[in-house]
Amino acid sequence: MADYHLKFALSSKARRGAVVFLFVFVLSYVFTSVSVWTTDSRFITVSRFIRVYGHENLIRGTGYAPEQYRFGGFYLVEYFFKYIPLKWYDVYNSSLSDLLTSEETWTEEMQKTVDKFFPQDDREEMIGEIQRVIDETLESFFPGNAFVQNLLRGMIDGLQWQSYLTNVEETLLTLGEMIPENIRNHLLEDSEETRLVNGYFTSRFFLFMILLTIIYFLCREFLNPGQALFGVVLFTALTPFALQDFLQAETLLSLLLFTAMILITKRDGSRLILILITVLCCTARTDHALFGALIYASLRGIDSLRRREWSKAVYAALLLFIPLVATILISGLLFPEAEYYVDVFQLEFNLTHVWNLVFPLVFLLLPFAFIYQIKELTFYRRTWFWMPLFIGMNFVVGKTAEVRLFLPVIIYSIPLIVRGAMLAIGVDSVGSSDSRES
Repeated sequence: MADYHLKFALSSKARRGAVVFLFVFVLSYVFTSVSVWTTDSRFITVSRFIRVYGHENLIRGTGYAPEQYRFGGFYLVEYFFKYIPLKWYDVYNSSLSDLLTSEETWTEEMQKTVDKFFPQDDREEMIGEIQRVIDETLESFFPGNAFVQNLLRGMIDGLQWQSYLTNVEETLLTLGEMIPENIRNHLLEDSEETRLVNGYFTSRFFLFMILLTIIYFLCREFLNPGQALFGVVLFTALTPFALQDFLQAETLLSLLLFTAMILITKRDGSRLILILITVLCCTARTDHALFGALIYASLRGIDSLRRREWSKAVYAALLLFIPLVATILISGLLFPEAEYYVDVFQLEFNLTHVWNLVFPLVFLLLPFAFIYQIKELTFYRRTWFWMPLFIGMNFVVGKTAEVRLFLPVIIYSIPLIVRGAMLAIGVDSVGSSDSRES
């Protein structure tokens, strides 16, 4: 009987793990694909050119601040993720590539599609309008001089510009051949530029998977498995709002490491691992590392001082010291010539532009709505005060319409939101016997 219960427990855990993995995998793939279509393809091929150009400068150490100071994510793409042979479907860039570089694309079906949306009659009408503008322009420059007008008109007609409108296929393929190679490479699937861009997408996919997994385990500290999984889905549902600006390479890496710092702090896990994660987080965002260390100091460091456990108190101080030193070393020693391409202080801009107020308010509405849950949980009761400091800092030095800045607050608040929502709708049991804090 004991063996049966053990096998059932193992089977139950295996099923739970499989379900969590399935959700994490699907949500991460959907998130990555949506971010490719909505963010990285915003300016079609130009977006890719900007991405590659900026990446090359950052790897050389000649990029702009603050991205240059957040080099960890870019190095991961350059030396690891771009070598993973995963491909991502960028529908807009692929369509443009086919139209400009592939004769096979111009099938009878494609010709019918072009004729449907750009009928021959409309092309002839456009040619007539252009011809009228040419005639009027020549008349205005050379009034009454028919000889010069006819001479110039003949030269213009000799360019055979009408054929560019009547034969769309030939026009686009010719244009594709004229594109400079360093830009044309962004249209080709097997180019180094495309491999680099795919490396960014691949890193986003895997880092998001790891992030969602850590969020699940963080939620399990306070919630039962079903509620923890709901927390993962909730976070994923909120992240598209953070895609309105180009998703930087450091974003998911810093969030992953910040969340890991919170989880280790809650579990009072390995101090060595926490130090290593803090150092790694400094290569992505030193501010996230600092606030992660502040959460640890609030929960463990202050308590150590009360108990006169000096080694633990010194450890908490060391954890706070690491991001401060890293900030000085990165900006003053590693990349002293990196210059900011925007103003450092943005408070006036944030307070005078409506969307810089509306977007953060909407994004943070759920944490604000369930903030009263803080008093119910010891962990949050002792660590919550970092949030107003973090939000205030971003209003001073960030552009708050880019709500990705507030994702650490969302992650930290997910257990509070789920717990508060479950109680509000009448769920009898929040947390469970196997969650670490009910």
